[in-house]
Amino acid sequence: MPEFPILVVSLALVLPASAAAQVGHDPANSPYRDIRNRTNLVATGWYLRGSGGRLGLGPQSGEVVGARYETRLTGPSDVFLGLALGRFERMVIDPDGAEATRVTGPVDQSIVFVSVGLSVLLTGDKTWNGLAPYLGAALGLGFGGGVASDSSEFRFNAKFVSGPHAGIRFYATRSLSLRLEGRLLFWQLKYPSGFFTEPLRAPNDPPVLNQDTDPASEWTSHPTLIFAVGYALRL
Repeated sequence: MPEFPILVVSLALVLPASAAAQVGHDPANSPYRDIRNRTNLVATGWYLRGSGGRLGLGPQSGEVVGARYETRLTGPSDVFLGLALGRFERMVIDPDGAEATRVTGPVDQSIVFVSVGLSVLLTGDKTWNGLAPYLGAALGLGFGGGVASDSSEFRFNAKFVSGPHAGIRFYATRSLSLRLEGRLLFWQLKYPSGFFTEPLRAPNDPPVLNQDTDPASEWTSHPTLIFAVGYALRL
């Protein structure tokens, strides 16, 4: 999974280099075609690889479905607004329980992602043999639903989510495009103060985290593979 974004970036850098070859092409036989549509509605399906963090409380790997609305800015740049729903699993920790039994799960964890982003087409306003590689970045928020079995104060609520992406579009027709995209998403997990105190029901056991050596938060990275289908809107 981590190798995928590298592959996409490599292809994205190679294809534009061939763009200079379009000079001198007979327009009727040229591999380059103008991208005429400026606005698209895109259906997306993700596979997100979750790390869970060092305690396993963050979302594990799972699937995400969503949609985004994208429109062309001046030049070969698109801005998009996305909404997606993911269903994952994560572990649960009872900070007042005995060390041997305090970790349970996995349990279901749902997350709603809201994001905005920018993509730059590396072949400009044209495709090469129907292909258009792009690079960009997105930022947004992830809203996690409650987990009834988690009695601790740990929550996945309103997490700032950001990261770069690279992808390739294939224009099957002027209106229909298929996309393959790799993203690397980052978010921060914050641990409640109760994880650093002595367990109430097991006073002889150590706390979940050591206040002298363990940080109260950590950033986690999540390689994500996205398949998408875009349809041009005539507005």
